[in-house]
Amino acid sequence: MGDQATPSGRLSTGVDLLDSGLGGGVPTGSLVAVSALPRAQSEPLLYAMAAANSTRYLSTLRPAEEVSDVLAKTVAVGPDDLDVDVRGVDGDEVLGDPEEFLCGLDANSLVVLDPTTELEQGDRIRYREFLDTCKRALRMTDSVGLFHCHENTPSVLRRGMTLARADQVWDVRMDVVDREVRTCLAVTKVRGGTPLGVLDLAFDGEGVRAAVARD
Repeated sequence: MGDQATPSGRLSTGVDLLDSGLGGGVPTGSLVAVSALPRAQSEPLLYAMAAANSTRYLSTLRPAEEVSDVLAKTVAVGPDDLDVDVRGVDGDEVLGDPEEFLCGLDANSLVVLDPTTELEQGDRIRYREFLDTCKRALRMTDSVGLFHCHENTPSVLRRGMTLARADQVWDVRMDVVDREVRTCLAVTKVRGGTPLGVLDLAFDGEGVRAAVARD
């Protein structure tokens, strides 16, 4: 988690350097898309931000117990200090009644959708209505949405719609350099702001650490 207080109107990402590059965190009311290959180390970014905020975590792929266990093991926060409500959800049910899953959000909270694929492959009109409902709920509660967008081949059906509605896009890339796995993050879209340069990510028992990318 970040050590410094987050400015009013922003939520901490849980990663100090990322917070700094974004002007103190993610502006409330924003929707953030985290784009990454399924094999890339992108989930720790979700966990870091979830641990730093009051969070509703909607898991469309893994059971809630599995997400909770991994979350507790990968963040530097004691279980009693975590304020994360993890729910296993069915994508079709979320599209059918998005307000049921987005109602009652705490003010200045985080909503994680992990991953988005099942919803994006649904009916176009229902997915657009889900995005509208989500954005409205985020604005009304001064909250932030964090959507985990796995990149697949062929491309996910409604992915372009997700990225177009997102206020920020975080691209996670993985490569093997000198026999070491290197994971990088680039904030390629910041609506109303400036894209952020590439950061190197490292993962340990303290969560996620970031540094300005080396050449």
